[in-house]
Amino acid sequence: MSDTELLEKVVQNTEPKTSTQIVVSDNSTKIKPIFSALELDKTRKYEMALVNLETYYSFPNIDSSNNVFRYSPGSSQQRQWADIRIPEASYDLIDIAETIKILMKRNGHNGESIKITANKTL
Repeated sequence: MSDTELLEKVVQNTEPKTSTQIVVSDNSTKIKPIFSALELDKTRKYEMALVNLETYYSFPNIDSSNNVFRYSPGSSQQRQWADIRIPEASYDLIDIAETIKILMKRNGHNGESIKITANKTL
């Protein structure tokens, strides 16, 4: 390939291309996009890429299968149990601990000693 042909190729590949943006949005954890037909010129080459995926904590890590926290507010001699239900949402560890403290206070108990940490033994 001559230098001229190579330069022509570079120019072709760096010229602005026509682009189409498709935005898919949903409030569910299962997104099934339905695309309308795109008319493509058969003489041209096309590429498709996922440019961006934004989730913003859209998948709850606390739901009805794991939202009950059981604790004993009394001493070991007076073993009484209380349950609280953490609302379904996406939490980080600090938010889980703060939510538990708030819910314990609503039950009339002191939750200030609650500390939530990650299980790093996996």
